This record gives sequence, C-alpha cells and structure tokens, in this order.
Amino acid sequence: MSDMAQGPWSGGALDPPPGRVLVAGDWHGDRDWALSVIKRVPQLLAGEQTRLILHLGDFGIWPGVEGRRYLDSVSAVLDLVDAHLWFIDGNHEDFPQLAQMASGTVPGGRVAVRPNICHLPRGHRWQWHGRTWLACGGGVSLDKAGRTERVDWWPQEEITSGQEAAVIAVGHAEVMVCHDCPSGVTHTFPPPPSWWAGADLARNDAHRERLQRIVDAVRPAHLMHGHLHRAYQRSCDFGYGPVQVTGLAAEGSLRNFAVLDVESITWKLRRRGLLDILTGHT
Repeated sequence: MSDMAQGPWSGGALDPPPGRVLVAGDWHGDRDWALSVIKRVPQLLAGEQTRLILHLGDFGIWPGVEGRRYLDSVSAVLDLVDAHLWFIDGNHEDFPQLAQMASGTVPGGRVAVRPNICHLPRGHRWQWHGRTWLACGGGVSLDKAGRTERVDWWPQEEITSGQEAAVIAVGHAEVMVCHDCPSGVTHTFPPPPSWWAGADLARNDAHRERLQRIVDAVRPAHLMHGHLHRAYQRSCDFGYGPVQVTGLAAEGSLRNFAVLDVESITWKLRRRGLLDILTGHT
C-alpha cells in the first residue's frame, strides 16, 4: 500500500482539497453496477487533480471469494480511471472483516481496504475548504429476519451508545456523511413485508432517533445519506437553522450517484435523462 503514503492521499483531508467529488449511494457489492459508475469518473470529474468517489454505505464489504473479487475489481477499475474511493459503513457489511482491516489505518485516520479504497470509521472527521466533515455510518437491517448472523448479518451494524457519545463530545461539524437517515426527516413508506419482524422495525426507529441526537448536537448545515434507496433533497429545520438533506438511490438507478461541488456544497445538475435530484422531493 505504498502509494497511500505519498502524494495528495497521504493526509487527512487531501492536499489540495477536491473541487468536486462523485457521491454514490448503496451498491451492495453489485460488481457490474459499481464498475459502471466508476468508469464514468473521467467524464464526471474532468479536470479534477484528485478524483474521489465518496460512498454513503452498503458499499460491499462481504465475506468469501465473491467479497474479495468485488474489492479487487473495484480497485482495478479505480486504478484505470486514476481515482480513489472513500466509504462509510452501512448495515450490510462484514464488520469483523472491517475490524481486521483497521490495522491498515493511514495518516488522517482512514482505514485502507485496498491501496485506493478507504473506510471512514464512525466519527472520522476531516477538513475541506474550511469546513469540518463528519462520517457516521451504521444502520438497521429491516430484513434481518431473513438473514443469518455472521453469514450475511452482523450485530455491529448499529451505532452504539458509546459511539454516539464520542461523536457528540468532539462537537460541531458543517457536513455529515451518514448511511442512515435521522428521524427528523419524515418519509412515507408502503406497508412493510409481513415477514419483517416488529423488533427490527422498532430497532430501526430507535437508531434513527439516535442519529438525530447526534445531528442535534453536531448541528451540520448539510447532511447526505443512503440506506432508504430513494433520491431526494429537501431543507429541514431541526431547531437550529436550515439543514440541506440529500438522499441517494441504490444501485441500478442513475439517481444512485451525483457530482457535488465541495467548496460550495451544491449538487451539479446534469442533462435530461441523468440524475437531477433538485427537481422535486420524495
């Protein structure tokens, strides 16, 4: 991983900071979709000295041969387009594997998963253009009843009370990058499948409330997340001023990814037929 120790990727914030990044929602280890998005980077981030994809969780840390094949393929295509990828953890990740990878922490606190792929642990902070960014992964698998513990579900998926306290203790951040959506953002969903367990629905509600407590304490002006598999943008008032909240869709939709101007924290509109998350709310 020698190339992580030199150049703009060696520090905590990138030097110089990016002008634009490509932000992506859930990929769930879908190799074909992930590679198709990465191959768009030269066009979407044309002119950027440091090309970066910022991923909002359920990226695809998975056990076994398929998990390794996915990471190796993603890393190879990132090399091909001269880009790196930073991701927060979602709820569908192999958390013991992520913990083992923590020995590869690089300067700045990121965890090297591959030379050009880094995990941003819960509570990780960095600076871009004078703003503090905060990574806060985690979520609840509502379909846990159909999964097997330590095979395709892991209890470390939730933000813990200790992590909540640690993030709050550090204080304010202007931008939060989350997987889950805080409870203060209202959504309407169809009735859940009958086989989803009531206990998991309750866990989900409690987790969103926990994330909202973090938001209320950290007071970001901008928050972006995945998990809900729907793309939208709205301004929310959590009692301390307007917060621009942006959600992205899951793999298979062009609303799964969007270009963000990092300096102004504005989303770039694209031609008809591609993603335009600023037209209408969900």
